Amino acid sequence: MKSLIKKIFFYDKLYPVLKNSFIYQSWKKLNGQLANSLYGNPSKDFFVIGVTGTNGKTTTVNLIHQILNDNVAKCVAVSTANILVGDTAVPNKKKMTSLDIYDLQSTLAMAKDSWCKIAVLETSSHGLDQYRFEGVEFDFGVLTNVTLDHLDYHGTMDEYIKAKRKLFDYVIKNTKKNKYASFPMDDKVGRERFDEMPFDKKIGRSIVWSSSLKAEKINEKTDWTDFTVSYLGTSYPVASRLLWSFNVYNILAALSVAVQIGVSMEAAIASVQKVVGVTWRMERIEKNGVHCFVDFAHSPDALEKTLQYLSSIKWTNKLITVFWAPGLRDKSKRPIMWSVVDEFSDIIIATDDDPDTENRFTILKELTADIKKKVLGKDFFIIPERKLAIKFALENAQAGDVVMFAGKGHETVQLTNLGRRKWSDMEEIMSN
Repeated sequence: MKSLIKKIFFYDKLYPVLKNSFIYQSWKKLNGQLANSLYGNPSKDFFVIGVTGTNGKTTTVNLIHQILNDNVAKCVAVSTANILVGDTAVPNKKKMTSLDIYDLQSTLAMAKDSWCKIAVLETSSHGLDQYRFEGVEFDFGVLTNVTLDHLDYHGTMDEYIKAKRKLFDYVIKNTKKNKYASFPMDDKVGRERFDEMPFDKKIGRSIVWSSSLKAEKINEKTDWTDFTVSYLGTSYPVASRLLWSFNVYNILAALSVAVQIGVSMEAAIASVQKVVGVTWRMERIEKNGVHCFVDFAHSPDALEKTLQYLSSIKWTNKLITVFWAPGLRDKSKRPIMWSVVDEFSDIIIATDDDPDTENRFTILKELTADIKKKVLGKDFFIIPERKLAIKFALENAQAGDVVMFAGKGHETVQLTNLGRRKWSDMEEIMSN
């Protein structure tokens, strides 16, 4: 009913205008304050860490939670994939990176009653732009990176970047004693924020650029990644079960939080090394000698880094990529994603992601014209039904091949042209 009403009133077309209006923004801010008051302003009793960025937010949130829950105090984490209260995991079934403000405040209140002292929140640009964090007293802001994404909503990169800045504005305006921040120095926006924004404590981290926290000697292997972390003149070895170099950035982000608030580097690394993986973030499954990976990668940058890593470990075997882009989302990134998949994959299987109300066949047809290095029916296939695409990929993969299932990751629902349906890439892979 809600989606029908939105269609009747052309909500999708009106929203970009509506969201910038004084009335809409005032209403959203009021809702935030009401939710905060209703649940007793729980964040004032937490040390609150917000994590924003295009990629890596969920993994970074989970890593920070592991470190602080182990070494400081009981911690609640809210991310796209899950909600963690201490050591207890609760699935995030809302299909939202950032919860509705009432859901968020009720979650914080529940965590407070469970004796949590620290909150780690994944803060999306949508959530920040829609004031879903209004009233939350952030102590620490973490930026993972900023690359092309969500222009269907924000319109321009400038507006996208502006939305993410709100997290750091929240930190600066908090009524608490200290204001902390961590920025990626290998990222242009990260460097700019580091230079221009005043915090009591801020830290830069990198792999390439000079920074106070830097990863070096990165060695990517099939089952783990090892590297050294340089901090305050000392080098520390790290061996993580999280795969590929992009997770080194995520680990650095988590370590930057830990050392800023007083956790020793040795203790923080020990906690990081306990993390085997974050659910359906580059999760690996072996099927009859085939290396299957499930990941949420749905932006050009995430897809490129993921496929670069997988192409490096396939050796003489094939890399098969099952993917597509969701409907009603930023169409400007689709050609870039096509070229990335075309470049690194030996075989492409295009299938439904979340077509939603956009015609599934139109979305898939767009891909045909832009794949340059593959031949339809030979090493490029279009199979709209995701269930059949997964089955086809597994049946045609040989022992030693690498198969990447991208886009859906942790999600338990698929938005089809016929409405919502229960879905899990993982379950489909295991059942074949």
